[in-house]
Amino acid sequence: MNFTEQTNNAFNTIQEMVGSFFALLPQIAIAIIVFIVLWIIAGFVSRFVTRILTERSSKGVGTAIGRVVHIALLFVAFLFSVAIITPSVGAAQLLQVLGVGSVAIGFAFRDILQNFLAGLLILLRQPFKVGDWIVFDGFEGTVSEISTRSTWLRTFDGHDITIPNGQLFTNPVSVVSKDPLARSQYDVGISYDADIEKAKSIALEILKNNELIDQTKGPDVGVKDLGDSAVVLRMRWWAKTSDMYGLKQDILQSVKEAYDKDKIGIPYPHSQLVISDAISVKNLKQ
Repeated sequence: MNFTEQTNNAFNTIQEMVGSFFALLPQIAIAIIVFIVLWIIAGFVSRFVTRILTERSSKGVGTAIGRVVHIALLFVAFLFSVAIITPSVGAAQLLQVLGVGSVAIGFAFRDILQNFLAGLLILLRQPFKVGDWIVFDGFEGTVSEISTRSTWLRTFDGHDITIPNGQLFTNPVSVVSKDPLARSQYDVGISYDADIEKAKSIALEILKNNELIDQTKGPDVGVKDLGDSAVVLRMRWWAKTSDMYGLKQDILQSVKEAYDKDKIGIPYPHSQLVISDAISVKNLKQ
């Protein structure tokens, strides 16, 4: 085959491709119109689902489910459009091709998809919600926003922390404000020559006289440990989670002032050094 024949074959191929394209123009136009119509319908359906679920559940759940419905309807619109342009391609074949592609996309965007699915489960199951006080991986604060990708945490020192939902869903999270009441405790050391019963009585009286402490559960004070330099007393009490921080400050100040008044020492950590060979020490001094 000479150069002229090759050129003619290439030119004929291009002509056939151009002719096929123009022959498909009506179908392409119809497919575009169908896709636009279905896109508009998907938008209306998505907003309707979002509004209904927001009223019945929460804004986060409504937004997330509405977004999923919108993506699913757009996918259906895409299938309809492709079927109009190429009727010979069956739905099974198209889904097979898309399935292979989705596997590749899944590997490429594994973390994003994991966070998205975890966000949906968090919004649906609601282990915590906006406004809850949570502790996670050293971070502590109130939940300010839950999206399908991450959760925003407002710490008590005014910082905003974003945590991927995949980590929140697969790791332990302490929801402090889940219950209205929570138990707090604090250990205080007294000197070994102090009166233990008197120290316990003073601390217990402070706990019983505090109006913010729930007296129905009964605060208690007991010996927790015999430390190196102090007898360790543990104070425990129940109170509202919203009062925990300020209440603990008041209790510690009251206990310190009461112990000072009654001459009950709170010793600093110290160690005792025993030298068994005094002669060696004398020799060192010389």
